[in-house]
Amino acid sequence: MMPTYTRPDLGSLATPPPPKPARWLPVLLPVLVLLLAYVSFRWAVGAVIHSRTVVRVPDLNGKSVSDALNLLSPARLGLLKEGEQFDKRFPAGTILRQNPSAGMRVREGHVIKIALSQGGETLFVPDLTGQPFRNAQTALQNAGLGVGEMDARPSLRFEKDQVMSTDPPGGAVVGKNALVSIILSEGPPGSDVLLAPDFAGKTVAEAKSWGIRNQIPIAVREEADITKRVGEILMQAPVVDSPLRLGDALTVVANTAVASGPRVRYEVPQGASDRDVRILVVDETGEREVYRKAQAPGSRIDVPVSVKGRARARILVNGIQVEEQDLQ
Repeated sequence: MMPTYTRPDLGSLATPPPPKPARWLPVLLPVLVLLLAYVSFRWAVGAVIHSRTVVRVPDLNGKSVSDALNLLSPARLGLLKEGEQFDKRFPAGTILRQNPSAGMRVREGHVIKIALSQGGETLFVPDLTGQPFRNAQTALQNAGLGVGEMDARPSLRFEKDQVMSTDPPGGAVVGKNALVSIILSEGPPGSDVLLAPDFAGKTVAEAKSWGIRNQIPIAVREEADITKRVGEILMQAPVVDSPLRLGDALTVVANTAVASGPRVRYEVPQGASDRDVRILVVDETGEREVYRKAQAPGSRIDVPVSVKGRARARILVNGIQVEEQDLQ
């Protein structure tokens, strides 16, 4: 009986397919590269930092910023201002405190943080001119100031018990709790007292007429102001309410300028109170204020201005722009 021959299965003898790579391998490789780069960077930075020289922090307290930089520069240290505060023990601009503190050891390149003094707390004296005494007293208290010496004088300009002037004057810078001396009005003077009237805005003829009546010589000086009328008195000496005696002289400064060029005209709206009117001119040289004054309702303003190139005027009433004019 013949043996039976079975053909082998060739498919079972073929090379098995290669295993597929794990799915997480493409993600792991970039992570490993980034981690290696980060470790290398930290190592390099640490090596650079730790290779720097260790220095001692100098004492900067009470020194100016310029002096502090001169001390820090040789040690290769930096400076950073963190803040400011009032402190009457230190002049404005000097260093109040530092971090790290003086004597600590740091490496070169370290930044020293400082706080600067603004000096003693300073305040502006409010403008009290023309206010009743009680209002002035309240204004000083609200501003952190007190009433100092008081005096009273006769006045043509102010009613009785109104503030004529203060010392220091309004706008002056003083320390907190400073005292402000006040001169109050006693009202109009008696017949035996002669006071200088207010000639600002009047004419030279009016001033000379008053001088003749009161036997006070009037001297005239001239200046140019294109915003005023020709012949209008700009200022005087002695000032208004100054006492005069027979034979004393009074000098007035009269305007001689002849206005030419464009003009800004505006009529103040009707209302119950005066308005703060400002006029700003904008031309090739920039923006500048040419007029500012409290004006009664219905007042008409006519201001000559000098401009360069194309220009326009901005009119503001109580801080709000109400009109804009082209200037030719």
